[in-house]
Amino acid sequence: MKAKFVLLIVLFSSILIGCKDEKSVDNLEVVKHEVADDLFRVTLKVIVKKQDDFALFYTEDGSVNFFDVKPIWQGVKSSDVEQDVTFVLPQDVYPSQLRFDLGLKEYQEDIVIKGVKMTYKGNVFEAYGTEFFTYFRADENQCKIDPSSGLVTANVENGKRKVPSIYPHQAILGQKLENLGM
Repeated sequence: MKAKFVLLIVLFSSILIGCKDEKSVDNLEVVKHEVADDLFRVTLKVIVKKQDDFALFYTEDGSVNFFDVKPIWQGVKSSDVEQDVTFVLPQDVYPSQLRFDLGLKEYQEDIVIKGVKMTYKGNVFEAYGTEFFTYFRADENQCKIDPSSGLVTANVENGKRKVPSIYPHQAILGQKLENLGM
């Protein structure tokens, strides 16, 4: 009888110990590790009336020889309000110069550039309004710009719309990009 009593106490104790107060998974503290984003991102802020595709060209040697460069293409939705068009450069690429080609579609209307934002490893560079045109200029063979409004108008030759190209002011943008990487 004494053995049964001791066995019952041991069994009852093990049940009580097994039913300790455990925390719910929902109440556990989540530890978040911040990972530095080492991809270079360029976000062009624009108003584009018709769906189209934009391209970002870049060089890494300081030149504006964009002809040997494979561009990064990004689809753009039609909208009457400002939208972001973000280009993400490949891993381990840091640009020294940038060029935008704004739309391939023949039916595209005038485009308005509101600004640009570039980010790299937590560093940010932004240029909005007329300041954008401190760093970028129109390829006058392809388009005209009005810096005060940001309006980009494609040139038309023989009844065909040319693709507006926005080139860098090489010395100014090059210095800004160099500083962003520091």
